[in-house]
Amino acid sequence: MLTPREPEIERQLGATEDMYWRFDSVSPLNFGTVVGLKGHLDVEHLRQALKSLQLRHPLLRVKVQCDLSGNPWFRSGVGMIPLNVINQPQGEEWNLLERQLSTPFDTLQGPLMRCVLIRHDDNECSLISTYHHSVCDGKSAIFLMRDIFQSLAQQHAGEPAALTPLPLMEYYGDRIPKLESYATVDGLKTAWKTVQASANFMSKIGLPMGIRKTGDNVPLEKQSLFVEPRIIEPELMKLIAKKAKAEHVTVQCVLNAALSLAVADDSPPNVLQATSSTQVLDIRERLIPPVGEDCGCFVSGATSLHHLNKSSKFWPLARSIREGLQDNLETPLPFFHPAMHKSFAQLGRSMGKAGMKLFSEIIGKLHPEGLSVSNLGQVTIEVENCPVEITRFGFATNTNVLNYFNTSAATYQGRMTWSFSGSSMLTRKRVAKIADRAIERVMEALET
Repeated sequence: MLTPREPEIERQLGATEDMYWRFDSVSPLNFGTVVGLKGHLDVEHLRQALKSLQLRHPLLRVKVQCDLSGNPWFRSGVGMIPLNVINQPQGEEWNLLERQLSTPFDTLQGPLMRCVLIRHDDNECSLISTYHHSVCDGKSAIFLMRDIFQSLAQQHAGEPAALTPLPLMEYYGDRIPKLESYATVDGLKTAWKTVQASANFMSKIGLPMGIRKTGDNVPLEKQSLFVEPRIIEPELMKLIAKKAKAEHVTVQCVLNAALSLAVADDSPPNVLQATSSTQVLDIRERLIPPVGEDCGCFVSGATSLHHLNKSSKFWPLARSIREGLQDNLETPLPFFHPAMHKSFAQLGRSMGKAGMKLFSEIIGKLHPEGLSVSNLGQVTIEVENCPVEITRFGFATNTNVLNYFNTSAATYQGRMTWSFSGSSMLTRKRVAKIADRAIERVMEALET
């Protein structure tokens, strides 16, 4: 255990956290990061930095235990964050992350984060960190990495490794603005916008369509994960950003449009289908009170539907996706996601611990095959006098329990790593083909 003097943690899991924990019974909803490092990294200093990280962030000190009614609680009393150190040339980092994402955490023992340090030589290494999604999201992972570097910098300067502790964060769903805030005249206007946005959403509706699987069904617990990263270099990123601005869209919309068209090439929709385009939103600042730089799950989804065919054009689609995102941001619709999770969590609790596998399978079948782009945008980690510097930053998520395919993007020092993650039901060749086609779609769009 870390220390007998650490503050005791006792908090019931919120709806989203509860769902993600139940999914472990068939397929873990883990996510992880691959961070390339340059410079000499003292392994013992890294272990101390991870210990300091745990003492700073309460959710890194928890395990999950059920009360007498079967409801799961975060409780303290765990060991240190595991750190496995291996020597290996560059090139196998993403394959290792694949295996980590498909390996469940022992939630009864905790902690819900683990690390692998791959030493390539005396001056280069890669740090792979894997997280249970109930305690962390992509934005949180950036803050955690910064805190690790801050502790390393302090130790490098001969100072203590300790970091300032943070209080236990309550479930983000409890911070969502309540309907009372729409009781004013301005609030009624916002509510009307919600109705209009819902009507607009329904007017475009078809059967939500994503990538189609081929072959026989494989049980979720037997599906593995394939991750295919693609790199967009800084000069090309500048061209994409410039073109996006000229077309009145964002880079996020460019990625969504490219992904939608690439998947449509792979799985052409019929006349009754509409492609589901989902953008993962960081809602920290939209909560009351807002959430700062802390560890936890503070995300929701903004989804729009778009009818595609062989004649669909890139930039009109990107603008349509932009409109869908704006409709979500200007109304309470981003919070529909957590509200739905509350209903699902109630179902899961009613089925009890013995029904966790059945619950997860039911949710997996109910969840539509959407196309998701989780984009962290520009990742900035600035720590003075750190003995190592970041050379690359990428991340990926295992969503096999919900859909066969998802993508994640992060840009560090102008260089984007866009990872395409697919269930083994799709084959690696097919995931790679879609990834390549998405990049081709972007390149073609730059020429139009």
